[in-house]
Amino acid sequence: MDVIVVGDRYFTNLFRLLGIDTVEADDQDSASEIAKQLAEAGDCKVLIVDQRIASRLKTLMETFVTEKRLYPIFVVIPDFEGILGERKKELTQLVNRSVGVKLKTGD
Repeated sequence: MDVIVVGDRYFTNLFRLLGIDTVEADDQDSASEIAKQLAEAGDCKVLIVDQRIASRLKTLMETFVTEKRLYPIFVVIPDFEGILGERKKELTQLVNRSVGVKLKTGD
């Protein structure tokens, strides 16, 4: 499987209608565990999760970046409760570490 979406039934339904493989989970804990297992097993090239699951996988995603693993690519999408702003902080921190200079983002 190249692309897998992990999340609750509402999050995965649209992707399922588009023909993308999905794994439905009952709650955030089980969704994050499923996503972690898929990522570590190398079962997909792109792993799509909502931002709440991504916040639980933060350490794993940072490890993959540090180890320079190409796959899976984590795609983080806001869920129905809106944007948390965590992704912007994570990306800023990664760029700061990579460049070696602290970016000023206006926050």
